[in-house]
Amino acid sequence: MFSDGMGQAPERPLRVLINALSAVLGGGNTVAQQLTRSLARQCPDHRFLLLCTHEDVAGFDYPGNVEVLHRPDLLPRALRWIWEQTRQPRLVRERSIDVVLVLGGYVSFRTGAPQVAVWQNSNVFSPPGIPRPFSETLLAFAQRVVQSFSMHAAVQNVFLTRNSIDLASHWWNMDHVRHCVIHSGVELDRGCPEDSKPLSERQPVILSAGSIYSHKNYEMMIDAMAEYRSRYGDPPRLEIVGAPANVQYFDSLRQRIRRLDLEDCVEMVGHVPRELVLEKMARARVYLVTSLLETFGLTLLEAMGNGLPVVASNATCHPEVGGDAVLYCDPNDPNDIAQQLHRILHDEELAQRLRENGFERLRHFSWQRSAAHYVAELKVAADGERA
Repeated sequence: MFSDGMGQAPERPLRVLINALSAVLGGGNTVAQQLTRSLARQCPDHRFLLLCTHEDVAGFDYPGNVEVLHRPDLLPRALRWIWEQTRQPRLVRERSIDVVLVLGGYVSFRTGAPQVAVWQNSNVFSPPGIPRPFSETLLAFAQRVVQSFSMHAAVQNVFLTRNSIDLASHWWNMDHVRHCVIHSGVELDRGCPEDSKPLSERQPVILSAGSIYSHKNYEMMIDAMAEYRSRYGDPPRLEIVGAPANVQYFDSLRQRIRRLDLEDCVEMVGHVPRELVLEKMARARVYLVTSLLETFGLTLLEAMGNGLPVVASNATCHPEVGGDAVLYCDPNDPNDIAQQLHRILHDEELAQRLRENGFERLRHFSWQRSAAHYVAELKVAADGERA
């Protein structure tokens, strides 16, 4: 049943609650969709109850052993937390759930079944020096307080990268917390990545995709385009695609583009459907990410899967995920970002080598492999509760 030799299926089928209520944007939705489907495919005898708020997660194509419980009324964070602490325990009892996989990390303290917490929210891992609005800083503080209790209450804590554990060590003694690393995967929607459009046939577009949070550091990306123009002449078009998670920050970026007179070459596209993001990846020439903080950086792999050479910040988990398939830049230096973009745009041999390295890098990340590790942790958690 398992693709990676991780043992045999449990002696009796498990009833698993997957709490994906916190999946509302971008990568969180992708993880909820792809992980749930991969778990269900690998373990057809198990029954999965997927609890979600977002319609994209609810309407995804799952195998028949997945039941979707769509609760859009729980989209507001406060309502969601109250429901998880007061009503989820009843749901677990009524459905005879064996184990809960909490994709938002924060456990329900009154739920009787063992819980495996997955920590995807980069907000709580912010080390000193990451710029954030005061409201987000205050929220992160409150979330860290709850996370401390949650990590000790969970029977296992899953982090998506080793870098996330290093960041967590700024705030907690991780020697006292049971934890493991399970990388996410990448779904190649377009068949064999080597068959993607060659670089010579692509549009002169630099693409960046991701929800518009302040720690994504888009202002340095925009400044880099001004530096590019000053040093090398008119740059290719930069398209920044993503939902404005922080409206004030999104508006400030638009103002920055106007102030630097870059409206002819930089566009804040806003939210577009995933299918359109993939189409843009299939046509663009370079993928760029200057983020200061990530828990995994899924878009790096998605860009590689669409045949894009990648320029990424040398901060956060990017080197762990990207390896030798990425050209790295200093995210705090617009001059360096511009220089690396110029290199990859004008050195065809470098761009092609990164593209080929990206195809090879993808072999290390699959949802099948990721799901197999999750299955093993869920089995240990459920068996421990029975013992």
